[in-house]
Amino acid sequence: MVKNTILNNIAFTYLLEDQNMINNQKFLDIYHKFSTDKSKKNEILKIGNAIQLLKIGNELPEITFMDKDKNLISSTCLAKKKTVIFFWTKNLVSHLIAAHKKIAYLKSKYPEYQFVGINLDKNQDDWNIALSKYKFDGIIELRSNDFEDIKSKWAIMKVHRAIILNSDGKIKTAFTNIFNVDFEKNL
Repeated sequence: MVKNTILNNIAFTYLLEDQNMINNQKFLDIYHKFSTDKSKKNEILKIGNAIQLLKIGNELPEITFMDKDKNLISSTCLAKKKTVIFFWTKNLVSHLIAAHKKIAYLKSKYPEYQFVGINLDKNQDDWNIALSKYKFDGIIELRSNDFEDIKSKWAIMKVHRAIILNSDGKIKTAFTNIFNVDFEKNL
């Protein structure tokens, strides 16, 4: 039991940090060889599979979002031009503000990109209140109305993540952070 707990913790940590697809597959093969925990193994496998779908050059798996007026919006609609997708929650106010300020700066420097903020909170009213309170103009703001779906398809396990799409909607990089020193080199 202790062995499986340690293996699961290592697997989660590793899969959230190293996105070398060849290394991930080798890691998962070794993980499955040693783990006997069938319940957690499925969660690790789901994350590993989601990561594999997010390879550079792939289309982003479709997710349905909600806009401020409760209209459903498909993620495929976002793939019309170069795009940066970032994530936030009202529960991390300092990240919410810092991320939007960084995006406002990037938007002024890279006008050929569209910037999409995805809120990960469950409550639509709380999200609308946060949007009206902070008034971040020029950013497409959407809310994930099914966190389990975005978690399983886009491997969203932490809010400090960004995805960059090319103008054809294909993934340029799915595992970056807008606060990384080298972020702009990805644009």
